[in-house]
Amino acid sequence: MEMASGEEALTGSSTEPKRPRVVIAEDFVLIQENIRLALPRDCEVVAAVEDGAAALDAVAALQPDILLLDVSLPDMSGFRVAEELSGKNSPVKVIFLTAYADRSYVERAFEIGVKGYLLKGKMWTELPEAIREVLAGGVYRSPLVGLKRTR
Repeated sequence: MEMASGEEALTGSSTEPKRPRVVIAEDFVLIQENIRLALPRDCEVVAAVEDGAAALDAVAALQPDILLLDVSLPDMSGFRVAEELSGKNSPVKVIFLTAYADRSYVERAFEIGVKGYLLKGKMWTELPEAIREVLAGGVYRSPLVGLKRTR
């Protein structure tokens, strides 16, 4: 095991900035790979999972900074995953990355504490900005989401 030396050993600080740790929860492996490619280079993917239960387990075990979460997963909705994390006071910041642009989805997401909402089709241009905004303590909403209202 490598030991830190000097002041770093005493303070626990490092001159290297902390890389944001990310868990991807998406049931299609090909989309998981595209998400990895769209992430800023400084992000570290610590897990990629295909269902809600695995997302909850990965967040508990790995303590990521960001959970990129699909709304529609095979075993439970992304809303349920986000609600469970919120109920456990998890510090992970949830960003929905989804195909659903309906206003009711967007409103519900932010009501339960989701910090970002963007469309998969825009991830190449918006994901880096969304992650920066959310990590800085803000919220991110893709300009195209929430324009449609479902009844």
